[in-house]
Amino acid sequence: MTKKSEKGRRKTSLSRSTAEPTPAYGFELGKTGRRIIAIRGGFDYKEMHSVQLEYELPDRDFARLIGVSGKTLFRIKRSAAKLSSLSADRVYRLEKTLSLAAKVLGTRAGALSWLRRPQQGLGGAVPLELLDTEPGYEQVQLLLNRLELGVMP
Repeated sequence: MTKKSEKGRRKTSLSRSTAEPTPAYGFELGKTGRRIIAIRGGFDYKEMHSVQLEYELPDRDFARLIGVSGKTLFRIKRSAAKLSSLSADRVYRLEKTLSLAAKVLGTRAGALSWLRRPQQGLGGAVPLELLDTEPGYEQVQLLLNRLELGVMP
């Protein structure tokens, strides 16, 4: 690459202070970019609570999965505060996992049941209990993708 072409390059910026990502070479981040910005900004109480209700999770379990204490979850609910970006990312993972499980297993009820039972493909671990870490989330996603393709564990 020549010096002239290096000067002409535009970089993508996902600065927390900007409302929209800056495109690189005309590439728009679109939906993914908006999700990144939303997660970095933290989800509000309504977004968080809708996922908790969808998963039918008691406060204690939901708090553990999103990485906050029970007291912090209570405070967030009481004051309708925003979640930290880390907790918002974990809520996003929960939502994404439920969506994929429902797609693969055919129904939301089937997905919830599967997520709550020990799975052979996860070494006997319960998928929902693994979603509080990135490696656990990746293993659950991998197993669901394998099931979708008909590759049995």
